[in-house]
Formats: sequence, C-alpha cells, structure tokens
Amino acid sequence: MRKIMIAVCETDAAYGERLGEWISLEYQDKSFGVSFSSVECFRESCQSRVPEIILAGKDFLEDSRIREDLLKQNTGTGAHIQDQQDQPMWIYLCEREGQIPSSAQDMAAVDKYQPASRILRQVFFHYQNWGNRKESENTAEKEIIGIYSPGHSIWQTPFALTFAQALGQREKLLYVNLKECAGFSGWFEEEYEKDLLDVIYLCLSNEVNVSDCVSSALYRVEGIHYIPPAEDGGCLGEISAEDYITFVNLLAARSGYDVILLDFGMMIPGFYRILRQCTRVYIATEPGELQEAPLEQFRQMTQRQGDLQLEEKLVYVSLPAMHQELCPGTAKFQQWLWGTMGDFSRRLAGVQGGTD
Repeated sequence: MRKIMIAVCETDAAYGERLGEWISLEYQDKSFGVSFSSVECFRESCQSRVPEIILAGKDFLEDSRIREDLLKQNTGTGAHIQDQQDQPMWIYLCEREGQIPSSAQDMAAVDKYQPASRILRQVFFHYQNWGNRKESENTAEKEIIGIYSPGHSIWQTPFALTFAQALGQREKLLYVNLKECAGFSGWFEEEYEKDLLDVIYLCLSNEVNVSDCVSSALYRVEGIHYIPPAEDGGCLGEISAEDYITFVNLLAARSGYDVILLDFGMMIPGFYRILRQCTRVYIATEPGELQEAPLEQFRQMTQRQGDLQLEEKLVYVSLPAMHQELCPGTAKFQQWLWGTMGDFSRRLAGVQGGTD
C-alpha cells in the first residue's frame, strides 16, 4: 500500500520539523511527513515525488514561484508539480489572527496553532472530500438510478429487480438494496457470508480496490449482479450521510459497472443528497387510495428542498396490480420476471423479453 506523503512547507523550520515528525510517527501505517523551510528544497524534492497533500504557511504561498506553480496547476499546464499525473491537494496553515492571502482563497485551511492530532483529523477530512470531488469528475458518464416507494410498497423490490434485469441486458449494472429488512435470504434461500455493511466498510477504508471489495461479496441471480442487503438493518441508520455519499460515488467511479441501481428502504442519512447524485429516480406506488397520502407527503417534502433539478429527475410510476403466490426460492423471481411485473419493467426500460 502506497503511503500518503504530506509535505509541511513552513519557513518556521522548528514547527515544520515537529509536525512532519509527528505525522510520520503517529500515522506510519498510512502516511509520512516531510518538512521544507525553503521553496528551493521543496520544488527540487517535487522532481522525484510530488506529495499527495501540501500544508503551506503564509510565507510559502506568497513566494512568486509557488504562486506560479499554483496558477499552472489550476490551469493544467506547466512544469514541476504540474507535470505529474496526480495533482496534490494544497491546504493553508493559517494564523489565528492572520488574513488569508489571495493565493489561498480557494484552498481548504486549518489552524496552525492547535494540537497536531486535531490538525491531521481536519487534513484527512479535507483530503477525503477533495478526493470525492475528483471522483465525481469520473462519474459523468456513469448512471445512478434510484427507486423509492413513499408508501413502502411490498412490490418495490420485485419491480427494482425486474427493472435491473431489463436494464442489465444493455449495460453492466450493479443492484444495491438499501432496505433494512429486504428478505433476500428467505426469498432466494441463500446464506450470505458478506453483506452491504461489509462492502461499505471495506470501500471506505483507505487505499482499497473498490472493484475487489464489491467482487468479494457479489452474488448473481438471473443475470443481475447484486450485493446482499444488510443483515443488521438497524445499522443503516447509523452510517453518516457523508459516508453514504462517498460510498455511492466510489461505486459509480471505481466498481467497474456502468449503472448503479439503488433500491431504497427508509430515508437513510443523506437521502435527498443521494437522490441528487442520481441521474433519475423512480417513485413507485401501487394501486389503491392508501398509497395516495404517503405519495402526497413525499411530494411536499421534496418541494421543500427547493431543488428544481432534483424534481426533474423524479419519475412517478404506478406499479401493476399483483397477486400473492407462494413459490420456492428463485422460482419466486422467475414468477416476477416472466409475469406482469417483468412485462411492466421491460416496457419501462425499452427492451424486449429474454435473458442473457
């Protein structure tokens, strides 16, 4: 595993050396720190390896050579640091009473005079968010589809599965069930060694191969690739909104799938933020007046978000009337796939019947 290199660029040599040494000692498993008190030494070091993170003090950022490097990095041209494929993240080491220089206006900033442990927590937080923004550039051609039923229709997941099977005939698709009680073990008579919670934990670890994390827990049914839903559904409400956003972005950017289909249960933390990440969201209801009140409440909640772009992504669908029939194991899915629900999903997806 390649360690993250953190450069402390500070003309106060004693401060830079102490912080750099502390990083190397406390975070030796995933990062190491180096310090520079002169611009010349820093730029020369970048010829052999560019740091992933650069903590720069005011005097460094006011140096004309550093300002030139920053300008070239922002415009994607030039030499030194800019010739490297991966650009570093710059973070301003700010004085409590000092003003932020113009060269640092667009940077993340941390207070220079606070415990080193707190500095590093803030640095890694900024670095994770910065990495997410870079990943979002790679998801432009990927599609994230959401499916949600305000009235929690029991037919939401049969619809999501048959729709995933239909879309999967054209594109490489990963189905992800976010319900707290999905019932897959009973439906498909499977015993899962890993589930969604394991995959989320692994994907959020540093320096991991997301595709391998997904593959380690991947199952298939009728051509659908899926991650087993969480066995302990209560934990889904304890994951932070930021972690959910990161996880979804990682799936879109690094899982190797062209389409990620999210089958929602409860409104997990960051629910509306995740919907904004989606290219389209199907809001599913089933026939019957009992579904009307939850649907209207969802519409009102969505309008209060004040996001017209989000509202334009929502596709309201009324699921076909279904009859409960008991079928064992995967025969249950066959019933959905080749019955009324499958026909409905294939028409919606714009594909003909048939499996790969």
